[in-house]
Amino acid sequence: MSLKQHINHFQVLLNQGVDLFLLRLRMLQLDISGQAAAVVRIFAAVVLMGALLVFGMISLLLGLNHVLSGEAKIWVFFGLAVGSLLAVAALASWSVSSWKSKNAQVAATLREMQQDIAYLRGMAQSQEEKNNERR
Repeated sequence: MSLKQHINHFQVLLNQGVDLFLLRLRMLQLDISGQAAAVVRIFAAVVLMGALLVFGMISLLLGLNHVLSGEAKIWVFFGLAVGSLLAVAALASWSVSSWKSKNAQVAATLREMQQDIAYLRGMAQSQEEKNNERR
């Protein structure tokens, strides 16, 4: 292979590598923007969890404080407290699973970028090895 062919081959590999790298960066941008949106939703869920927790605790205290002869009042207050606490547990579970899901997508994109770089390096090395074998 002549020097011009080596240079042309290197340019092709470089152009393909840059195009692949830019594509992966766009994918990473989409993953990160998805994760940012998930963080906003998680933050809103945390605020809602706090409000529900306060509401649940107030309901529980009122239920304990106002134990009257009316059995319906007790069931209402305790029912509100239990419902609020269950909602807090569900939102907390959703927040954790949402964060893990988005984090896994970003990690997968970064791993794929590493594999692409290793593949391109391997292709460049294998071309050099082939050229050395021909000599």
